[in-house]
Amino acid sequence: MSFLSKKRALVLGVAALLSAFSSIAAEKKTVTLSAASMFDKDHPFTQTYIKFEELVNKYQDEVKVELKYSLNKALGIESDYLRFMSQGESVDLAIISPSHIAQRAPRIAIVDMPLLFKDLAHRNRVLDSAVFKDIEADLIKVANIRPIGYAGGASRSIISNKPVRNMDELKGLRLRVQGAKIWSKVFTAVGAAPSVIAYDEVYSAIQTGVIQGLENEKVGYAQMRFYEVAPYYTVNEHAITVRPLFMSEKAYKKFSPKVQAAILKAGAEAGKFGTEVELALADKEINALVDKKLVTVHPFSDADKAKFRELATPSLLEYVKEAKLEDVYAKIQAVK
Repeated sequence: MSFLSKKRALVLGVAALLSAFSSIAAEKKTVTLSAASMFDKDHPFTQTYIKFEELVNKYQDEVKVELKYSLNKALGIESDYLRFMSQGESVDLAIISPSHIAQRAPRIAIVDMPLLFKDLAHRNRVLDSAVFKDIEADLIKVANIRPIGYAGGASRSIISNKPVRNMDELKGLRLRVQGAKIWSKVFTAVGAAPSVIAYDEVYSAIQTGVIQGLENEKVGYAQMRFYEVAPYYTVNEHAITVRPLFMSEKAYKKFSPKVQAAILKAGAEAGKFGTEVELALADKEINALVDKKLVTVHPFSDADKAKFRELATPSLLEYVKEAKLEDVYAKIQAVK
């Protein structure tokens, strides 16, 4: 074979090899995960999912991860997502309030307990620590779901169909609270009359007079249109939210160790991104409602906030002791 023939053969061989590699790259496997939310595409939870999808593909090139979004309660509410994920069907990714998981894994209730964090910065430092490591392991074992990040970060306050401007006006208020036992204990201690009602039934329950309000964060208040039946928002900030981003363990185990590492990194960063989105949106949402004269905001005085804490603290500490969470609680409070 002549030199030119050999050179031509070599060029053709290299070209064939490059074509084969290109074909393999083009055929990279696509894995579709189902992400569910009670809210629309603009809600911080959905924005957290979108950021996760972007980052998980940035941090690995082994597979292409695509999310299929089921929004606006298309697959039910958060308690439904927990059931689906635990069974390894229908939902692979969801942000779920710890209170919805507490019956299955009681220890998680402390993650979102009222008056737990000193401020937002303290919350963020706790989440960056290893304080919740054992609780996360419990969730994988007991509920078959894996926390991969933490969103939330907004403060929860009191929403009502009549003005609640101070602790005296809070007395006897019939309000919906989250399902974990600690929430009923706290609001009973401060003089209210709490009831556990499914989140998607709250609007009609206020409308029909079963309850007079609820406690919630600003974005949820606006998105769920609670202001239509409860136009008073009392800023007492009795809790700073933690909203874990979960992946079903069945879905997680389908991936290689390399992709799993990318999932955990992307989940952690997406959760922090979701917190930033929620905090930016919170005041914007409430201010827009105030400007339209749809909502009246009443700030609690420092004295009323202190009274709330004084009355609630014994019940909080009693709960921590009953749940055998003294060690976790002490570690949280010790985070500097």
